[in-house]
Parts: sequence; structure tokens; C-alpha cells
Amino acid sequence: MLEETWLWLGSVSAREFLRIDGFARQFRYEGPSLGQPQTWTKKVLSGPPVVAALASMHPDGYLRGRAVRALAASGDPLSDTALAVRVSDHVTVIRELAARDVLQRTTLEQAERIMPMLHRIEQRGRGADVLPLYLDALVSEHGESQVWARLRKSSDHDLRRTAFRYSLDRAVLTTEDAVTSLPHERDPIVRRLLARVIADNASADVVADALLRARSADSRALGLVCLTATQLDPTDVERLLVDSSVLVRLWARRRWQEMGHDPATTYRRVTRSAAKPRERAQAYVGLAETGTVVDRNEVLELVGNEDLALQQVGLRLLADQATTDDIPGLLTLVTGNQSRVARLASDVLARNPGLWSVDDLAGLRGAENPEFRRRAWWIHRSRRGWEAVIADLEVLRDQDPQLAVLGRQPTAPMYLQPDEHQQRRIAALLPNTALSRDQMLSIALSAGLPDLMTTIRDAERGQVSVHDAEPAKNTLAWWQRIWKRE
Repeated sequence: MLEETWLWLGSVSAREFLRIDGFARQFRYEGPSLGQPQTWTKKVLSGPPVVAALASMHPDGYLRGRAVRALAASGDPLSDTALAVRVSDHVTVIRELAARDVLQRTTLEQAERIMPMLHRIEQRGRGADVLPLYLDALVSEHGESQVWARLRKSSDHDLRRTAFRYSLDRAVLTTEDAVTSLPHERDPIVRRLLARVIADNASADVVADALLRARSADSRALGLVCLTATQLDPTDVERLLVDSSVLVRLWARRRWQEMGHDPATTYRRVTRSAAKPRERAQAYVGLAETGTVVDRNEVLELVGNEDLALQQVGLRLLADQATTDDIPGLLTLVTGNQSRVARLASDVLARNPGLWSVDDLAGLRGAENPEFRRRAWWIHRSRRGWEAVIADLEVLRDQDPQLAVLGRQPTAPMYLQPDEHQQRRIAALLPNTALSRDQMLSIALSAGLPDLMTTIRDAERGQVSVHDAEPAKNTLAWWQRIWKRE
């Protein structure tokens, strides 16, 4: 168990280590989580270094002081991190003892374990003065360039980002190093820093080569922003017209216009070319972004295309051109195996609620596949208003518990009264649901169903009869009765 604990404490981040320390030292009525301090005898502390590391997290200050002395005599890697934590201890003697030993551990391997903790402690206040002293000791022994090169490889994200910022500000990391590091960098914050350095300091050829072909969209957009039309290669700009990023396409169109070309004409040419389906799909997206209306027959051809990229862009374009003739085909796509296509088809239905009725969803609501029933609930709910409440009440009765839980929080719309058909549906669905009594009363009140409210109020444990809950015809809502009384 001690070995497993040693491996666990050695693998957590600085943030997690501080949380573990804070949790271990919390006051508890039943006693400390690490046991009574009397059980941590001299013989116990003389065991493996992980024992002293655990003892250094005890709420008892005397035990923490003994543990810090034991850690100071240890060369175990875990002792570096445990001592760095005690630099922020609220007991002055322990804090000074830990700081004195930490300032003597100045190898690059030790710094890689100590610096993340000191960097985190600096933001807390107490013990923040140790970080500049430790950095000065490291730089005087190893040199500034070597120290920050090692810290830029740290596994701690916050320290690594700070190391890159400092290196760039102090010119420890050159522009050439940034160009070399950018293609392999995965941290978006560091990647943005490197791209900014390249854009500000490198020549136009280097910027075009490093940024316009970068993996990140923000780097490609930055390259288009900082380079003028005369500095750009038309081939690069034409390639970026069909980029996957909206921002990159926007700036590519602007630069393409400055070069004297029409983006809409170029997009149309790409859509009719033998380019890859994904590039053709992005060309259709760019064509729509220019304000050009794609012919409806062409959109329907895209929706029926076997390639997923073209089919998806066809559904996006169909959202503004859908008619009642498209509803059966869209419902068929909703029941397809491609979840992305089903979601886009559902979006088309949601954006055109006037083209279909709730009865059209009967096949979906009665499907054996619970995923199809979930999609039917989502499409029905997209009609909003009282239809969203009815959709939630219907899904509450579903036999799949994971699907039924989706309707747990129905919210009645404000300033909107349901029609007679919706009132009948609410009165039939609301009783015998898994909702609380207060939820049912709130919905019945907002829907203007006083008879249902009375039945719910008088029923035991919220179990009401559907027959007793039938709404009375021409029943005035509560606010209408108040106005009539006045």
C-alpha cells in the first residue's frame, strides 16, 4: 500500500497535490483523517519517504515539523514536492525550515518537480517570496537559457505556459525556435504565443510557410491577417477559401477580393470540379456565406448524395428552402444510422415547425429503438411553448428509464395559454407522472385547469384519476377570473 501511495502522489499534478494536502488537514469532529499524531512515532517516520510525505499533511503542527525534518534528510523525488508544499505552511517555523531546504535542491530534475508547486503557491500569497529566490539560484547554477528550456518541457500546463511567456519576453526563445516548435505544439495557449511571435518578427515568406499551413485555425487566420494581398501566394489563398474554419474562410475571401477575384465565382467552380467531396462541401458552405442562393434542385441532389460531407452540407442549405414535400424524406433521415445526418435533419424540422404537425412524429414516437424516440421527443420539444411541456410529459411515460428522465423538469411558458386541444393533452398526461405535487400544481395552474388542480390537491401522494382531471369546457383561467371579478 505504501508503494501504491508513493506512485499515486508522484503522479498527481501540483494543483491536485495541494488539494490533497488541504483535504488531509481539514478539521473533523471524528478526528484527523491521518490518525492521531501520537501514532506517528519516530520509528514510523523512519520508514519509506512516503510516510514522511503523508505525515507532512497532518493537521498537527508539531508532527508536520518532524515530517519536514525527515523529508529534508531524504533524497527521494517525492520529498521535493512534499517540501515545496510546506513552503506555504501557516506555521512560520515549518515554512522557514521547508524553504531553506528547497533552496538547496537546485538540480534541473529537482527543479522540474519543485517549480510547479512554487508557481502555484505564488498565486496564494504565503510563501510567494520563495519562487524568485529559487529561480535566482537555478539561473546562477545552470544559466537562464538552460533553466527555461527545461521548464518549457514541464508536464504542468500552467508552469509550461508561463515558461514560454517568459522565454519570449526575455528573448530566451528565438523566432527560429518558435518556427521549429509550432508544428509539434499541442497546447492551444502556447501555440497562440508562438504564432504571434512568428507573425510579429518573421519575414513574409517564413510567416506564409509557418502559419498558412499550420494545423490550428487561429494560426492560419493570423497568417492571413498579418500578410497583405501582395505578400500572399494566390494558390495558398485559394486553398484557404475552402478551409474548415469560418474565420479562415472570411479572411481568405477578403484577401481573394483584394487580389481581384470573385469568391462566389471561385466557390461555384470548385463545387462543379472533381475536387474531394469535403472540399466541394466547404465550397458550398462558402458559397452560402457569400450570400449566393443555391438552387433548390441542387440542394436536394446534395441531400440524396451518398457522401456524408455533401449530404450534411445539403441539409444545412435545405433549412432555408424546405417545403412540405421534404418532410417524409427528412423523417426517414432522422431514423438513419448516421447520428450526424439525423441531427441535421432534425434541425431542419425544428427550424420549419409550420411544415409538419405533431402527428407526423407518430412513427418515431412508437419506434422500438429508444434513440429514435429520443429524437422524436427533441423534435417535438423544438416547437416550444406548451408543446415542449407536452413533449416532456409524454417522454416521462416512456418505458426506457434513461429516456424518461429527460422529461423531469417541464417548465410552463409565461404569458401563454394553451388551446383546448393542448389542455386536454395536459390533463390526460399530467396525472400519475413522476413529477412532484408542486410541479403538477404549477403546470395545472399555468395551463388554466382549476379542476385538475383541485383533484391533485385532494389526491393522496399526488395520484389522481385521469377521468376526474378532464378539463371543463370554457373554463376561465385564474387571471381571467380576477379581471372578471374586478
